Amino acid sequence: MSEKQEVNKLPFIFTALGTLFLTMAVLHFYGYLNFAREEEGLLVAEFSLVTIGSAEAGQLQAKAANHVAECVDGVMILHDTRHNGLSGLLVDNRQRVVRCSAQSVPLAR
Repeated sequence: MSEKQEVNKLPFIFTALGTLFLTMAVLHFYGYLNFAREEEGLLVAEFSLVTIGSAEAGQLQAKAANHVAECVDGVMILHDTRHNGLSGLLVDNRQRVVRCSAQSVPLAR
């Protein structure tokens, strides 16, 4: 009968934990991890709803805003064109996510 040698598991545990912490440090260093708190949320701009046919609709500026919105997985994502990489969810004043449908909007001609 052969006797099994008992393997010391402590080096495996330290290697796994070290790999985890090193991976987290590298991801944080390159900016892939962002530990932002809710109170640190950046207010990029404020928006208003202008209904079609209202008096305000005739007073809009011809120059477009510096923001582009897109529908991703049913929520509205807002991208700032002045700051590369600055994106976020579009929320209302009560911090509720603005939902959208993935239907395409006809282009104005």
